[in-house]
Amino acid sequence: MSRLAVALLVVALSGCVEAGAARGRDGVEAVATVFPLAWIAEEIAPESAVTYLGTRGQDPHDLELTPQQRALVERAGVVAYLGDIGFQPSVEAAIPAAAGEVVPVTDVVDAGDLLPVPGGDAGAVDPHVWFDAGLMAPVAQRLGDAFAAADPAGAAAYRDNAARVAATLRRLDADVDAVLGDCRFDTVVVSHAAYAYLLEPHGITQEGVSGPGGHAGASPQRVAELAATIAQAGIPAVLSEPVEGRRDAEAVAREAGVDIIEILSLDVVDEERAARGYPDLLREQAQAAARAAGCAGAP
Repeated sequence: MSRLAVALLVVALSGCVEAGAARGRDGVEAVATVFPLAWIAEEIAPESAVTYLGTRGQDPHDLELTPQQRALVERAGVVAYLGDIGFQPSVEAAIPAAAGEVVPVTDVVDAGDLLPVPGGDAGAVDPHVWFDAGLMAPVAQRLGDAFAAADPAGAAAYRDNAARVAATLRRLDADVDAVLGDCRFDTVVVSHAAYAYLLEPHGITQEGVSGPGGHAGASPQRVAELAATIAQAGIPAVLSEPVEGRRDAEAVAREAGVDIIEILSLDVVDEERAARGYPDLLREQAQAAARAAGCAGAP
């Protein structure tokens, strides 16, 4: 059975492991619920079988586990997910039965660094934490500890790799800071309000054509409102994902007379992009945002 014949996508991140990565003993079966977590796990445990529960065309917000996926979550040595925040209820419901080491991102990141869902219920947490690479550095370290606990014989290698990945993520955070510094505009229009962790640390506000869940279509009034915002501020483009919210984003761009710049939310990516690795993809999204915000660091 091929990897794509089932609802699990086993991430083949060939070429992503940096030279000098230490190796674990026999590897650990691991599960991650979004691509950035899968990349981090693969870097820390390059001999492990890392599976992430996503496929292109499936909304990660509405991920429904099959019986086989639930069994995998229950038996895996390491499970990395966003936390009990209502992002993937089917996954969250399976977590209490997980026998392995469980790493919830929102339990690792300081509560004061978590952002609210734009326009959401009080206390609701925006799940797209991976857009702030600095916040993901301690997640890498926690994952290193989880792999070490699951496979004590390889503990030193896992922790060394986790320290290397955390350092990579801190450098990535600095790179993003440079790209998104000194921007002409303090607002960008996005098809899907998933980019607060990328934008807000740099004083940029996102105006979503649709909300963080990406489900609701924009009303004609919303399209007109956003087009007016773009025209009044002189914003040069609308940021849009290739599928989610694209039609409404195109309507806004058309009414405002500006271009579309492609951006990706990175929770699920295809295998070609996965092979490039999370740091390269995050830099690319930061560059896209920088073009839309007129930043000095834009390519």
